[in-house]
Amino acid sequence: MILTIILLFVTLIVGGFAGFVTYAARTEAPEDRPPSRPLWIATGVFLILTIVSTGFRIVPAGSVGVVTWLGEVEDRTLQPGAVFVVPIFENVIEVETRVRGLSFENLAAASLEYQDVFITGILNIHIDNSGVGDLYQRVGLDYTDKIVMPLFTTTLKEIVPEYEIGEILIVREEIRRRTVEKLNERLDQYHIIVDDVSLTQIAFSEAYTNAIEDKQVQEQRVLTERQILEQRRIQAEQAVVQAQGEADAAIEVARGEAESNRLLTESLTEELIRYIGITTLNDNINIALVPSDQGLILDIGGLNPEPSPAPEE
Repeated sequence: MILTIILLFVTLIVGGFAGFVTYAARTEAPEDRPPSRPLWIATGVFLILTIVSTGFRIVPAGSVGVVTWLGEVEDRTLQPGAVFVVPIFENVIEVETRVRGLSFENLAAASLEYQDVFITGILNIHIDNSGVGDLYQRVGLDYTDKIVMPLFTTTLKEIVPEYEIGEILIVREEIRRRTVEKLNERLDQYHIIVDDVSLTQIAFSEAYTNAIEDKQVQEQRVLTERQILEQRRIQAEQAVVQAQGEADAAIEVARGEAESNRLLTESLTEELIRYIGITTLNDNINIALVPSDQGLILDIGGLNPEPSPAPEE
């Protein structure tokens, strides 16, 4: 760019000088006198510089220049920077070699069961510098529409039908990798390199999507019912454990009472029975009935003597 501006500036200066000399020569010389030699020289220099300046070109960064000679593509390509070509005969066509992102949206394919699959994403490609001239001569600058996207669509439609619709989302990375490999094989002859494919979204038909949603709802309901049944089972097990614990506790209580009664029975003697019988009588009881076979003949009166009469005064 700077070189072009300098050449343009020099051309304007020379052209202005030549114009000034021409004007001065015409005003000073008689009408019938031919132009002087300086005029011819200035005019010639101006024309030469003008022609030469058209031969300088600037190839921008990220691009290469394809050189044509009278429309025919030459074997050489020009690298980024200031270059010179033969004016009038040679021309430079800029071809971008940076990585380009080609967006695609809802690209239709089919699963193994012939269910519709719609894929959205970005295809990244770039051109091999060594084959730019051949690509331009064979295809032109619109290679993305003529070659890349049709082959990409074909490749994707060949790979996706190898998978069932239920596993497409799971094998997304495998589909991406296989697409890059297969598309590189097909674009190699055109010197186009596939850097990557980004499958940003994979969608299905509305009918299939609704069926999936209904299935998820049913699965959620089944899961909820299973959780309820599990809770009830746990509660039932807890009740059984609690009842078993209470039964075991009652058995232990009864066993303890039986053992206590056995020990009490073994410890009873006739003297202890008489003692208990005596200690449990009320002070006001005068008659007590006891079994005849126990040998308990008690003098109640002796146990409760009447009070002595008070002395007379």
